[in-house]
Amino acid sequence: MVAVLLAAVFSFIGTGEYVFAQDTPPITVISSSVESQFPEGMTFKLDAESELRIDDIRVTFEIGDRGSTQYAYLELDQTSRPLVNGELFHRTNSRDRYIPPGTMIKYWFEITDETSETMLTEPEFFRFDDARFEWHEVTLGAVTILYHGPVRTRAERLAEAAVESLGIMGPVTGADTETPIVMTLYNNNAEMIGAVVSRSLASSRELITEGQAFDAESVVIVLAGRSDVGTATHEMTHILVARAARSSGAVPLWLNEGLAEFGNLDQTVSYERFLEWAEGTDRLIPLKGLRSFPGDPNLTLVAYGQGRSAVKYMIDEYGEEKMAELLATLGTGLGIDTALDAVYGFGIDGLENLWRESIGAEPYIEPTPGPTPTPDPEPTPTYKLLTSPPSSSGPDDNSDSEANDEVEPTVFIETTVDPDLNDEASKPAESDDGHIVESVATIEEQASGGFCSSPSEGSVDGTSGAWVLLIVGLAAGGRYRARQKG
Repeated sequence: MVAVLLAAVFSFIGTGEYVFAQDTPPITVISSSVESQFPEGMTFKLDAESELRIDDIRVTFEIGDRGSTQYAYLELDQTSRPLVNGELFHRTNSRDRYIPPGTMIKYWFEITDETSETMLTEPEFFRFDDARFEWHEVTLGAVTILYHGPVRTRAERLAEAAVESLGIMGPVTGADTETPIVMTLYNNNAEMIGAVVSRSLASSRELITEGQAFDAESVVIVLAGRSDVGTATHEMTHILVARAARSSGAVPLWLNEGLAEFGNLDQTVSYERFLEWAEGTDRLIPLKGLRSFPGDPNLTLVAYGQGRSAVKYMIDEYGEEKMAELLATLGTGLGIDTALDAVYGFGIDGLENLWRESIGAEPYIEPTPGPTPTPDPEPTPTYKLLTSPPSSSGPDDNSDSEANDEVEPTVFIETTVDPDLNDEASKPAESDDGHIVESVATIEEQASGGFCSSPSEGSVDGTSGAWVLLIVGLAAGGRYRARQKG
């Protein structure tokens, strides 16, 4: 016989304690808890009293909105019965077990005694915070910003930007904007390194992760800095897109990133410059080919420019409602070509040429099979990001001043300059030891930007999509356009 949480079976005692009723020997739950040891894991504990031997205590938990449950058995100590102690350490320090900091976890315990009677505790909720820091929070609408140290002003600014972006992108995506979203704010790269999922991108070994979104958990982690508003709103849009389409994996890369940049409240002009450069040098990438990022970091920036431009064209020309309908249609399992035809009346090739016409580009012509064409001899500018050594600690948590709130990490960009350019002003400056210490790009041209990974297979159950935004050196195409005019 399995006992359930009904008054006829259990009686509720004091502060969360349960015992068997009627003639069943009592089991009394004295206490239960879960504690974060992020990033290593979390510890579940339960203490109970029972005259009978306990066969097992099982904890079941749900992570965010992944749509699945996990369970594991606590190790029991019954040497002092009737007092029974149970404990379980659940490891989260591997890629397949990773849980982002700020995730809400629902959990409950199931206790089975030697007579096979089973007892369930009431479900409880626990937020899996980064245990390395003491967190404070700012909540505005559906958005909660977790922060530590004297950066409350920055946290409040991020919350306001996130709510503004929700108001813009809610109608565009048709997504639920009421379900809470948690953003965990880190003060420097040293803190961020211990919090993010390690990812390998061929073009970004030395790039700093600026933000990462986890749609199944409704969590965004953000690095504080000049571009944190852009990062936060970009990554949050990925969550809305996944909600609208029931999975971020259902949405092609160009559309997902294009929407994320459309929702970015601090957009960089650099993507536009790279788009102009690609258009003028016949390097535009067919939208149907943008299922993953190109290996060339310059073409990755072109891909961002194309995605943002194509999405803007679709919304400007056909309205927000159509975009929301497209995402909902993708959520039914249709591919992008079929979904576009159902909603807009044209497929991916039709969209390609309509969009190209809108920016003044030549129509796309499907290449015919044959020998591989000779690459354009014009050199492609390449950019490699170098960073100063990260600080070993963040702002003083005990300080009540927010003076450190505006301190920004130093970023140096190494630029391989187009050899055709002889203008001395375009060359990077060098320090006394010959190291390049500044980029030829202007501050405006290096503003917020970066690139996201494609959806991952998930943390534990394979359903979670994670998107990563990384700092990248963004050089404008002004030099290219100037040379063309000349």
